[in-house]
Amino acid sequence: MFPDFSAAEAARTRAAAGRIETARLPEDTGKWDWWPEHLGVDPVHKDIQPIIAGTTLTLSNSGVDWLELALCIVRETRQRFTVSATVEVACWCDPDHNMHVVRKDEHLVGTGTALASAFESAGSALERWAGGSHDPDAYRAAAGLEPASPTSRASGPGGAEAEDSVILKLA
Repeated sequence: MFPDFSAAEAARTRAAAGRIETARLPEDTGKWDWWPEHLGVDPVHKDIQPIIAGTTLTLSNSGVDWLELALCIVRETRQRFTVSATVEVACWCDPDHNMHVVRKDEHLVGTGTALASAFESAGSALERWAGGSHDPDAYRAAAGLEPASPTSRASGPGGAEAEDSVILKLA
């Protein structure tokens, strides 16, 4: 990604990825995704940035509600990337937004050294969040979002409308 990305920086990045993996719950079957073909793609629109690499850690998934941690490296421009760690919860709004990012640790980088440092910082944020609450409503409350209601928990995010979409996904 960067010509100046040294072997030492690659080792730091791999070590941070290893620490992220140790934060993954045993029942989480997630993996790392890598799209090297996006390295040569210039974003054509400011709202569309190619994802280079990332992973998601699922802390809670009841089938109708969930809490996930994500780490992504996204291309902003030819020489700039964003490394971000996020806490994401299922959306219970009407209309349904699918999910809300309720915490974020984000770094814009332009060198190999900055990439390794940003990856370590984002990884540390994921480790810290993984050691905290696994209750999606706790994160919703801290972000000022409505909690999942007991009646809507039975049908999933978005209420009865979401029940149909869950059925369609299973069919």
